[in-house]
Amino acid sequence: MLSSDLLSCGIDRWYPDLRRLTIRSVLVPLPSDFAAYLVADGVVLPGGDDEAGASPAGEEADDESADGSAALALPASFEAVRRAIDDGIERLGGAVFVKLNWSAPRDAAWVLGGSLKCTSSEDVLLLLQSSDRAAHDLTEARRMCEDAAAAGEGGAGVDAAGEPHGFVLALRKWCELQPSREFRCFRGAG
Repeated sequence: MLSSDLLSCGIDRWYPDLRRLTIRSVLVPLPSDFAAYLVADGVVLPGGDDEAGASPAGEEADDESADGSAALALPASFEAVRRAIDDGIERLGGAVFVKLNWSAPRDAAWVLGGSLKCTSSEDVLLLLQSSDRAAHDLTEARRMCEDAAAAGEGGAGVDAAGEPHGFVLALRKWCELQPSREFRCFRGAG
């Protein structure tokens, strides 16, 4: 698969054309430092401590926590992205299903009691930080393309026209879908 093929499958590419035919969504661009935060080891949420003992948001984190492990630093873009997530959740009725460009973090539903229903930015961040699928989207998806070196080796990269292309978080209006009634539509090129 070429990088251009992969990028064509991203929700940020198809949603604008098909928004009248699919679940209402809000797309939140993710700055590269925020994407790096999502795949860092450990879990850090605003106002709380992670398992490594990181400081709450808004406080200076020491280089090492009490147990000697390195504390995670929240990215500079954290508050702006967090506000955008909370605003998107509110615009979509108070509950959302999340996905990144290509994948949903279904493997991490256990952190929210077996559901993928998110009602706050904290739910969204916990789900994304706990998901191997999200980590794959952010670190491996582009590396697996035949032209990975030209596409930025897994980073934000550029599309076929040379335009920068980064990661997005899709907040999709929550609805109770029965998996047996789901289907996918594919549109041919040309």
